[in-house]
Order: sequence, then C-alpha cells, then structure tokens
Amino acid sequence: MSTSRIASRYSKSLIEIANASGKLDAVKSDMEAVSAICSESKELINLLKNPIVNAEDKKAVLTKVFANTNETTQEFIGYLADKKRESELPNVAEHYVLAYNKMKGIANATVVSAEALSKDAMANMKNYVSGLLGKKDIELSNEVDPFIIGGVIIKHEDRLLDKSVSKELREIRKKLIYN
Repeated sequence: MSTSRIASRYSKSLIEIANASGKLDAVKSDMEAVSAICSESKELINLLKNPIVNAEDKKAVLTKVFANTNETTQEFIGYLADKKRESELPNVAEHYVLAYNKMKGIANATVVSAEALSKDAMANMKNYVSGLLGKKDIELSNEVDPFIIGGVIIKHEDRLLDKSVSKELREIRKKLIYN
C-alpha cells in the first residue's frame, strides 16, 4: 500500500475519532504542531524510519516529544507506534490538516513575496485572496523569495497568479527579443 493511501486512511480514522469526541479543533492544532516538529527535526524522522529501534523505544520518544498534545492525539500516536506505522506520522498529520480544512471549507493559499509581509499586509492580502477565490475562510502563509524582486505570487492548489516584477521583466525581455 502506498504511503499516501496509508496516511489518508489513518487521518480519516483520526478525524472520525476526534469528531466523535468533540476534539476536532484541538486535534487539528496538535497535527499542525506534529507536522511542524517533524519537518524541523530530521533526527526524529530518522528515528521513526529506523527499523533497528524497537517500537517501544519509538513510542517512548513520541510520548515525550508530544507530551503536551491532546489525549486523543497521544493515544492515536501510540496506536500508530503499536501498528508499526510511526514512520507515517508526518504524512498522517498533513492529511489530517488537509481533510479538516476541506471539511470546514477552509482554503489554503501561499503568498510568495520578496520580503516577509507585515501583519497589516497579510490581512490585506488575505482579503484580496478571499475575494479572488470566492471563499471566506482562508489560511494564508507567506514564503520569502528575493528572486521575484517585488510584487507577489499567489499559489492555491493548482492555480498560480504571478504578479511579480521578475515575471514582468521576463515578459519585457521576450518582447524585446522577438520584436
């Protein structure tokens, strides 16, 4: 079974458990934290994927690392370790957040800018993207790419709106070369 199918099934189960216990939002924030910790810690990922380390040791490490999460989240992480699926934890966390957002009608978008946007600029951008996508709930993240020089690039699912200075310069260059 492929990794994404496994993660999708486990995240679906976790959503059902969290929804039944009324802890859907708490588990979502936990899964965001799990995803962030896993993306920042290569050592943790290596430990989870290491077949030499036994499941009980992995479970003990996971219990300590995620000690301040919700009880439902802790039990689920322990369940993954018991089923020897602890290496799927980062993927399960990502799938959970995506499924939660889809369930709640929240759109995810990314704004790429040459410099980090201020809170006011992010609020204005959120309003703009909300109108652009026709959705009220938007989770907007900001990536910094100095190579775009200025302007912004907005990414949502498979759509891209490029209003960067570097794109405009490329367009001018094309016109000058081909005319």
